[in-house]
Amino acid sequence: MDKMIIKNELLKLSEEIIHTFNSEPALLRITGSAMVIGDIHGNLQALNYLIDEWEESDCKNILFLGDYVDRGTEGAECLLRLFELKLNAPNHVFLLRGNHEDANMNMYYGFFDEIGHDTKFMMRMHSIYQTMPVAAILNHDIFCVHGGITEDTDLSHITKSNSYQYLWNDPSDNPGINKSTRGPNIQEFGPDVFDAFLVANGLKRIIRAHEFQEDGYWWWFDGKLLSLFSSPNYGGRGNTGAFVIYVDGKLTLYIFDGA
Repeated sequence: MDKMIIKNELLKLSEEIIHTFNSEPALLRITGSAMVIGDIHGNLQALNYLIDEWEESDCKNILFLGDYVDRGTEGAECLLRLFELKLNAPNHVFLLRGNHEDANMNMYYGFFDEIGHDTKFMMRMHSIYQTMPVAAILNHDIFCVHGGITEDTDLSHITKSNSYQYLWNDPSDNPGINKSTRGPNIQEFGPDVFDAFLVANGLKRIIRAHEFQEDGYWWWFDGKLLSLFSSPNYGGRGNTGAFVIYVDGKLTLYIFDGA
């Protein structure tokens, strides 16, 4: 489809998708089996593959961890596919906000160029981004988020308006909370902060995205934190993508390529 047609379709459903996201809290609580997806970054082929896998499975829910646009060339197509999917099954399709669901990022990392430098359209998409959930808890024991956590263990403090560090923070082997090389106000959290967060909230594991992974995934902290990346051959790097399916307390990791 022509990019202008895609943009017009997104504008047509923008009011409905904003209403749908506004009806959801910043912290989702999802029960039942779930497929969890990392960064997509405008890779429509990968997104279509992942949705097909979910639709052909017995998995009840599908949870995306953010970063749907930028870097790739079909961000608008990815947003349209995801928003339509959400509207068709709002109680089983869940879309978290990533750090690239932000107009400032879109200006510099590809999406603004993709949409023909259309500022009005981009700001409409930004108004959608601001309504998206920030994090989710699967079956009471797995915390899912795009970036990471802070030293604040009170889940009630997570709101859509204070989401910055949950979208940007990264795990680190260094203890405590430390400054990140990514930029100001971004943090790295160590194993002690991670463990304290799990204990305070009765959680077993965290699943996050946000960082490129050659194999599509990386385990941190003795297998208690899983980092997912779901865009194979990202920027021509030849990497694989990964996703997980969570059923009855068990995580199963799947690897796929871009062929």
